[in-house]
Amino acid sequence: MIFKIINFVLFQAAWFICVLGASYNQTYLALTLSMVILLVHFALIKNRILELKLIVIAGLIGLLFDGALLNFDLIIYNDPGLPYPLTPIWIVMLWMFFAMTLNHSLAWLSQKIYISILFGALGGPLAYIAGEKLGAITLLSTNSIIILSIGWAFITPILLIIANKLNRDA
Repeated sequence: MIFKIINFVLFQAAWFICVLGASYNQTYLALTLSMVILLVHFALIKNRILELKLIVIAGLIGLLFDGALLNFDLIIYNDPGLPYPLTPIWIVMLWMFFAMTLNHSLAWLSQKIYISILFGALGGPLAYIAGEKLGAITLLSTNSIIILSIGWAFITPILLIIANKLNRDA
């Protein structure tokens, strides 16, 4: 139980570090601090290979999903770090940090497919809206929120299914 709280706190810290780093044009400092959080997480867990696989898969999904948002003019990343049209590294890191919670602080969602759909449909867009309020991104239309909601409604349970499969195979 204590580790689940630590996991949640690490995720929240990483989220704020990445978003505020982008807001204040300090992406590379934010990424450095984020790497420290990932290292702390890996130091605290047992099955590092399983976790690394899940984190890489989530990072790739995030790279594609947020890249699509960018290329379809639904979102602007205020500090991309690398030149467009690439998905910013700090966004990919956020996806990786989300994956870091799936076997730990969000493990309660693992067998609740309908709740995970709702969780994604609401939580995903709310995180982006919060990121916009903090100055890290700009959502370009109402369609952005709708696409985020639909995307996260699919992606959240998919990531949980992948986590469950990796856990079974381990």
